Amino acid sequence: MNQLTIICFDVCDKKRLRQVAIQLENIGQRIQYSVFECYLNNKKLTTLKKRLTAIINPEEDDIRYYSICNKDKQKIIIDGVGSLTQDNDYYLL
Repeated sequence: MNQLTIICFDVCDKKRLRQVAIQLENIGQRIQYSVFECYLNNKKLTTLKKRLTAIINPEEDDIRYYSICNKDKQKIIIDGVGSLTQDNDYYLL
């Protein structure tokens, strides 16, 4: 079962930053410059984390994963432009 996961990142190097962004663009929706909403099951999340960990420098960069349950998803408040991303079928290649 897919669960909404908010992924935020701060990557210092432009090349690594772009590589992280490309991986996330393939499986989720960018909602801010360094924030993505993704619907992932445990297997997809584990695979994604391995890919991103291989890209970043853990001494300089930071990636955070926030899993949001369905109950709490209903409590998300969006002010201004935007809407909550819908669960689409994305596949990790």
